[in-house]
Amino acid sequence: MNQLFHLDTAIGNPNQLLKLLESENPALEVREVIAVFGASLSQPKLSKLHQFQLGDIVTQGQHYGVVTALNETDRPITITWDGNNDSEPDVFAYTLDEIRFLGIAIIPQLVPLKTIVELPANITIQIANAKFVKFHQANTFLVEEVNEHHLIICSLEERYHFPKQLFPGKFFACIVDIPISAQVPSNLSLIALKTKVKLHLAMANAVNDNLECLTAMKKQQLFEELVSQLAGEHYDTEELNEVWSAVWAEQIASLAKEQGLYNFKLGERVFRQREGLEIWGTIVRLNIELTRPFQIEWEQGEVQNYSVIELKCLGITPLKPVIKLSPNVAYQISEDGRYFKAWIGFRTKGLAKAWWRIIKKQVGYLSYWRECFSAELKHTDKRYECVVEKFRQKTVAKRLSALQRLAEINLEEMPR
Repeated sequence: MNQLFHLDTAIGNPNQLLKLLESENPALEVREVIAVFGASLSQPKLSKLHQFQLGDIVTQGQHYGVVTALNETDRPITITWDGNNDSEPDVFAYTLDEIRFLGIAIIPQLVPLKTIVELPANITIQIANAKFVKFHQANTFLVEEVNEHHLIICSLEERYHFPKQLFPGKFFACIVDIPISAQVPSNLSLIALKTKVKLHLAMANAVNDNLECLTAMKKQQLFEELVSQLAGEHYDTEELNEVWSAVWAEQIASLAKEQGLYNFKLGERVFRQREGLEIWGTIVRLNIELTRPFQIEWEQGEVQNYSVIELKCLGITPLKPVIKLSPNVAYQISEDGRYFKAWIGFRTKGLAKAWWRIIKKQVGYLSYWRECFSAELKHTDKRYECVVEKFRQKTVAKRLSALQRLAEINLEEMPR
């Protein structure tokens, strides 16, 4: 079952399925099923972190949806929420915490007189009197009774008693009574509020702004514009504040990781020289709403917060990724150019020994080659590497020029 059907029962019976509800024929014999042939019976469910299954009907307030995807990610549950005649259904993927926070619950299925099931085509069932019944096409039945071990299903002409472990059918429809109140307008749900907040920020181009622009004043301005747009809508003010804070935090975290703030990105490595020592760290938190937005964890284990001015005064600079000029030549440089490392790679020890003195004269003083036995230790694509410990050239531009010339040489062959 992957969709919701709207059946307006106030104007009579518009759908043949509802005839099952209206039918009362106590004269129909209950036929006990003892065997099923030609169908794959459901397997025992594996244990998992949640109780959701594909096809579950869920509710959040007066909103209804269907679980349409289950994924092994941090957002494992995807729900397609029922739309109306004027709009497409909304599709959202949720974390388990969001499911609990939003109060999303599964509507019980196999509810007597409210669940319709479908028996598949081309199955055969054996009745207790040894007779066989073949279903040439799929048939729908109403669930009439349910207990721990058995269920009774019926149509307008037949009634069957199945052991649950033999039941070959699947859910086809579940009748849900949606409460309607014409006197008191209902508040916007948390889902609707979240959608409106996301849409508002997207229309305001806040998602694409630099973090430097998203000041406390800008945040307040955007929130006031949102409240103006919601004029005439009914919603809980505390719920709006909670949703606004959560969505704003999500967007700030995304921008911190993707764009960064003043060239510093969340999760990025940083470098500092102090008293002749090179100190390395990682930006573990970036919160633009703090006076010291950058939190750095240094390799020595110390964790400190910094402002932009403090980063500049202390000479803390981000490192750019390793750049490969060729399969044999790679380098890495800091944002301010004070840190500059280059690596020369070789396929074999013999090539490393043969080229070592030649490269030393061209680029600068080299360390002896070392074997990089794992991908984590490699900077080039080669197994053996030397690092340039002291460049002959003074400026970054000249160093890059020398490395580029070296990258154009074939280091896969012995020098001539």
